[in-house]
Amino acid sequence: MRQCTLPLNAVILAIWPATLCAEAFAPSDEQRQWWSFQPIAEVEPPDVIDESRSLTDIDRFVRAKLQRHNLSPAPQADKRTLLRRAKYALVGLPPTSNEIDSFLKDHSPRAFTRVVNRWLASPHYGEHWGRHWLDVVRYTDYLSPQADDVDEPENGGVEFFEAFRYRDWVVSAINRDMPFDDFIVHQIAGDHLASETGGEFYADGLIATTVLSIGVWDNGDADKQKIVSDIVDDQINLVGKAFLGITLACARCHDHKYDPISTEDYYGLAGIFYSTRILEALGKVGLHTEAMRVPLATADYVSQRKIQLAQIESIKKQIGNDGARTAGDEIDAIEKENNNGLSVDDKTKLKNELDKLQNELLPAPATVMAALDGGTPRGLFPEIGDIPIHIMGRYDNLGPKIPRRMPVFFRGTDQTPITAGSGRLELARWIASDDNPLTARVIVNRVWQQLFGQGLVRTSNNFGLLGDQPTHPRLLDWLARRFIDDGWSNKQLIRSIMNSRTYQQASLNAEYGVGRVERTETPNSELRAFHLPRRLRAEEIRDSMLAITGQLDPKLGGRATKDLNRPRRSLYIQTVRADRRNFSTLFDAADPEECVGTRNVSTIAPQALFFLNDKFVHEQAEQLAKRIAREVPDDDRARIRRAYILLYGREADEEEVLVGLDLIARASKRHPESAWNEYAHVLFCANEFCYLD
Repeated sequence: MRQCTLPLNAVILAIWPATLCAEAFAPSDEQRQWWSFQPIAEVEPPDVIDESRSLTDIDRFVRAKLQRHNLSPAPQADKRTLLRRAKYALVGLPPTSNEIDSFLKDHSPRAFTRVVNRWLASPHYGEHWGRHWLDVVRYTDYLSPQADDVDEPENGGVEFFEAFRYRDWVVSAINRDMPFDDFIVHQIAGDHLASETGGEFYADGLIATTVLSIGVWDNGDADKQKIVSDIVDDQINLVGKAFLGITLACARCHDHKYDPISTEDYYGLAGIFYSTRILEALGKVGLHTEAMRVPLATADYVSQRKIQLAQIESIKKQIGNDGARTAGDEIDAIEKENNNGLSVDDKTKLKNELDKLQNELLPAPATVMAALDGGTPRGLFPEIGDIPIHIMGRYDNLGPKIPRRMPVFFRGTDQTPITAGSGRLELARWIASDDNPLTARVIVNRVWQQLFGQGLVRTSNNFGLLGDQPTHPRLLDWLARRFIDDGWSNKQLIRSIMNSRTYQQASLNAEYGVGRVERTETPNSELRAFHLPRRLRAEEIRDSMLAITGQLDPKLGGRATKDLNRPRRSLYIQTVRADRRNFSTLFDAADPEECVGTRNVSTIAPQALFFLNDKFVHEQAEQLAKRIAREVPDDDRARIRRAYILLYGREADEEEVLVGLDLIARASKRHPESAWNEYAHVLFCANEFCYLD
């Protein structure tokens, strides 16, 4: 342990932060040898006993480990199960009856590959996978609930009226399969990027940096300097967890207790974000901060509009009170006084000129909560530059100044000094570099987790010493290296995983038991011997109801709505930090105050009560009853079979048909006009609707 030589009466300063001690921070042997801090290894798929041509390289890694444990994989899932699993994985919706029929009739070896490619090309792929990313970056539409018809204000204050532009950018970037290294650079330093079309202005670059502006801090804190330091801490925490999978923010007050991140490393990064501006003003004591709004327009456009507004204001001042015209050439003294001393002709000319200017006024450009270089006005460090250590994390107790830089353990001591700009571009390029040991591993693991329900590293936001080690380290490195070689393409990564036999395994295997609980709780689940069943996510439950009833609005983008009953995808239902008493929270949606890498899955009574009693569920049951009556007018047995195809993607067996007929007959005696509504409601309440094998 490090020894300090400061006087006893300086004991607090002597131990906090450690950089004031005589001996500098030094990583431990355990930290130096930790698996995730090593370079990504060049590995080859292992040889396995079953060298079937149908095995992919991914399968060989998994099979080799199963063989070491004397286990065999589960058989391949049946086609209906596989199709339903795949469509939920890629677009978050159930397959249609036409898609099911087409897939069942396609006996080509490439049948599954074709449906994967088709859904990867769907615009709804970006919506579904965009939601995964928004969990990680603590996205929220608003801080407080907003009316659906809210207009973008000239001065929005602290509220996140423009956050939806970032959400829509994420969806678009994912749909375009933007290389993930570019995806990183855009969000950390997009304001530094040139337009992809060669133009003067690059809107996407500004919009992407909104991720730095929608963080979590106490905007109304009376201590305005603390707000700025909390903003910086939030941004460091975001970058560490989302992109690197390490908890950088733990070093705010002291050297990281587990990972090789010193307090000096933290304040080297803090200088980068103190040199980044997201606030227009700190606001008065006790009032909220004011977010900076950056116009999505060229400087010339903004300048020209300012000139026009100044001219309009000048003429309005000249005209003054709205004096009335006289019938003749004479204007009495009172009328001249009312017209600011102007003649009727002069005032008429000015009014005509005002009308002309107002008609020619350039429209107000849209704005975005972008991050730009520059310190926070009235902040402790209002200019771009290096900052001192905050002893014990306090901005009012400053230590030595630390140059802006990356963590020394990862980037070394020979870093090129940051002398111009905030340093965010240098930070982004280091994070997104091919030789960074963390970044590719972290995103590959996130993709694997979304496809399998569990990552190769279960702690997807923490690859440090307090996190889990990978179940298949060689497979993780092989995937990460291939991911980089494939141009950081998420779509190609997803395609290769989903085409593996490992992904296509059934979730039932006699070796591991037949009950869902037994299968998911066995340690063997980490060996990938079968596919883990899962409950649909909150958004998938609601969107599936709308899709099955034919009500889902496929429109992409735009402001989020407050109304749960509007038939838009759940991505466009308001996520509000101040109000977590909603449908999404009930079904374990991500907390928008946290960088959520893995959602919790709870099973609680209010979830069942939602299905039983909520108005939205009853309305969807009624719409389903209308749909099956419209599509199958006269045959009750055929209607029941149609309902099973729509909800569960399979045929109803004879026993299920008989149970359905009996239920409908009993309901008809009570309420003949709503018997089919009751039956549709029961089908929505079944576990099979909201669980996926």
